[in-house]
Amino acid sequence: MLQHFFGLFYLLAVSQLLSFTGSHADECPVQLNPQRVVVKYGGSVSVDCSTYVPHKGLGWEASVGVVPMTRDRLITWRVSELREWDIEPVCLINYNKEQCTVYLPVTIYKTPDSVSISTVNHNGPMMEGNQYELQCDVLNVAPIQNLTINWYKGQTLVDQTIFTDTIKTPVSKTSKLLISPDRADDGAQYWCEAKLELGEEGPRPPPTAPSEHLSITVYYSDCPVQLNPQRVVVKFGGPVSVDCSTSVSHKGMGWEASEGAVPMTRDRLITWRVSELREWGIEPSCFMSYNKTQCTVNLPVTIYKTPDSVSISTVNHNGPMMERNQYELQCDVLNVAPVQDLTVNWYKGQTLVDQTIFTDTIKTPVSKTSKLLIRPDRADDGAQYWCEAKLELGEEGPRPPPTAPSKTLNVEVYYKPKHSSSTETIYINEELTLNCTVKANPAPTYSWHSEHLKETISSSVLRSSTLSSGIYTCIATNSQGTDSKVFILKSTGGSRPTFWNVLIFSQLLVASRFIFLN
Repeated sequence: MLQHFFGLFYLLAVSQLLSFTGSHADECPVQLNPQRVVVKYGGSVSVDCSTYVPHKGLGWEASVGVVPMTRDRLITWRVSELREWDIEPVCLINYNKEQCTVYLPVTIYKTPDSVSISTVNHNGPMMEGNQYELQCDVLNVAPIQNLTINWYKGQTLVDQTIFTDTIKTPVSKTSKLLISPDRADDGAQYWCEAKLELGEEGPRPPPTAPSEHLSITVYYSDCPVQLNPQRVVVKFGGPVSVDCSTSVSHKGMGWEASEGAVPMTRDRLITWRVSELREWGIEPSCFMSYNKTQCTVNLPVTIYKTPDSVSISTVNHNGPMMERNQYELQCDVLNVAPVQDLTVNWYKGQTLVDQTIFTDTIKTPVSKTSKLLIRPDRADDGAQYWCEAKLELGEEGPRPPPTAPSKTLNVEVYYKPKHSSSTETIYINEELTLNCTVKANPAPTYSWHSEHLKETISSSVLRSSTLSSGIYTCIATNSQGTDSKVFILKSTGGSRPTFWNVLIFSQLLVASRFIFLN
């Protein structure tokens, strides 16, 4: 009988010890259902936060739909019309003498007001073999990082534009498509579509918005000559060589050009050749006397020049930036051609954050400027921005496309102190450490306040073996603001194992093992 008593006592003691040593959970013991939400702007949302452990309070913090602390095991964050783009709800629980939090990722989306398609700097029929630019304008859509613009010819997908901007509020975006139509494209219908890929939690199928159809008319020639290649891309000052051939009898064929002209000949293959091409507006054409008429085929020539320099700077600002203020960065690209093939890419680190595409048809070198608006936060302190000039010269151009990067611009961000939690409960033992250290820029100063402190303390950490139970408030301050953290000191009482608890338990454990062995 005595063995059974001590055996039961042994099991209870071990259980109690395990409860002592398991006081710090590896993870916050709450479950969100669903774990991520995707909701249309102005739509309703409902998310449960539940726990399986005893606790001192469970609640939701949010700019809309706050749920006060309660002792329930399940609470619901609910908003009937969600209209806050930057909302960051968090479920928090007072558990095991600490407070832990779990954030709910929220994606709010808005389909575009309109999607339209147009040609850039061109009206009327297109000429076979010439290059044209189509433009798709998407008005007021969010979030941009989930936007894809698809380009179609008829029902065939021909291109895509993916955006990486992290802006949450609605903005307008443009995508462009270069085409070189041939006679088979006469009457073809191009259109574009804005598509929001919102992940597994988003609507299925994904929201789409198509443009109207753009029908193109292509003018083409029946002149029986073949150019090889049919289009050339050459660096300014570089060599060029193009054949013009025919398979029919003729009375003469030749090349007309301001440089490298070839007189009429009865040969069936003639070559236009220039060793150093330096004429920006050159328009070579192969002509032939055939069937009692003269026909001509023009050769599209693109001459390009990489920029002399690419530089990045801030506009009307020097020094550190203030958190959440808006600033403008500028990228200057000096002497580049042709501008209609220029794209300026903006990067933060290695992440593409924006693009500027130019539509000017000027063939000679010009200088261009692109600007980027940023609103840095504390996570951007030390971020490196840079820009890159890229010449997208089509299939006939060099691969990879010519690029010229700027130097990096290091951003320093000033931000106020902000503790991860506003309160912390600590149970007194032999040596206490109250750590109020918080990240901020500039580095903050600290001050401690309590009726139990007899002198001013200005360090971020308070260490002592003689602190009394009570409330100790630490205030961290810099030029950007102030944040405080409250430490609640409590005596251990009977809630935690003391030295004597452990000693008595160990003696009973020895006694129980002795009885088992006998």
